[in-house]
Amino acid sequence: MLGSQTRDGQYGVNLGNASKLGTDISDTAMLVHIGAEKNWATVVSMPRDLLVPRPQCQGRTDPGVTVPASDRAVFDLAMNLGGPGCAVATVEQMTGIRVDHFVELTFNAFQALTNAVGGVTVCVPPPGINDPDYSGLVLSAGLHVVKGAQALEFVRDRHGIGDGTDLGRIQYQQMFVSSLFTKLTSDGTLSDPITLYQIARAVTSNLTVDSTLDSLPAMVSLAESVKGLKSHYIQMTTAPYAWPPPSDTADQGRVLPGPGFDRLWAELRDDQPPPGSNAARTFGTTATDSPPARRPPPPGPPPPPPALTPVLPGPTARCRFPRSASRSSTAPGPTGRPPRPRPSCRPWG
Repeated sequence: MLGSQTRDGQYGVNLGNASKLGTDISDTAMLVHIGAEKNWATVVSMPRDLLVPRPQCQGRTDPGVTVPASDRAVFDLAMNLGGPGCAVATVEQMTGIRVDHFVELTFNAFQALTNAVGGVTVCVPPPGINDPDYSGLVLSAGLHVVKGAQALEFVRDRHGIGDGTDLGRIQYQQMFVSSLFTKLTSDGTLSDPITLYQIARAVTSNLTVDSTLDSLPAMVSLAESVKGLKSHYIQMTTAPYAWPPPSDTADQGRVLPGPGFDRLWAELRDDQPPPGSNAARTFGTTATDSPPARRPPPPGPPPPPPALTPVLPGPTARCRFPRSASRSSTAPGPTGRPPRPRPSCRPWG
């Protein structure tokens, strides 16, 4: 699932300046693995500033142009250079996992989606979010239902939370996706083909998908296939990362694959829930903490990331972030200090 930051043709306020025009960077990227029995899932957020190898790709704006491979490239630029197919090929090379589907959402698509479902409940930890100058988002601590432009501000905001980096924003995005999935399952939306068609119709004009999802029936069928998935069997995590050493002055502000990076992909390749997760306790797992051997990418032309499959709070949930397997590094960050601990919402009122 790719979230594009393109401003071309997008509507709303606080979308940035004209320097963003003509770009199509994947500021948000999540790899969703649904277990073979469709009873558990793992959702992995990719840090946008992750430095990984990128394969050779066709140019995004001119397929006749070849984008050369790189041994060390910023992850989010793959889509800008070679379109969603290049982003998917980068994920496949990085993980050794064949990606079956991809969905690219624009700002317009995201706003249309959140309007179509009637808003999503989010939890804002103290002291709240006060970012009128960048995202435009101002929210007090507590539970809020956001949709449309305000929902977009919520998932885009980073200057008003944590240390202002993309890594802090990822946790809010995971919480939003968790809450969205909980809403869709708790109100029976995923079991109602008519409602699913209405939602799909509302967003399709602003979506880019792979060739097997390019129709309303195909998208509805994919959504219906996970209607039995329970939110507590969905593990949200972030691809393990580490900060570059201080001597690497060129890559400050970027992140590198960290300890456990290859192990996470091995678990998904073997269709195993991560150790310690609810799914592992219920359904079992053969995954271990031993580092696996890296497998080569699967053969065949790269098609593209799975559709949205999230976890946790609903309107009556206690205000807290969803349980997340944080595999990020505690090594000093760009400021020389360890990253701030993940904020925790507490009940109030």
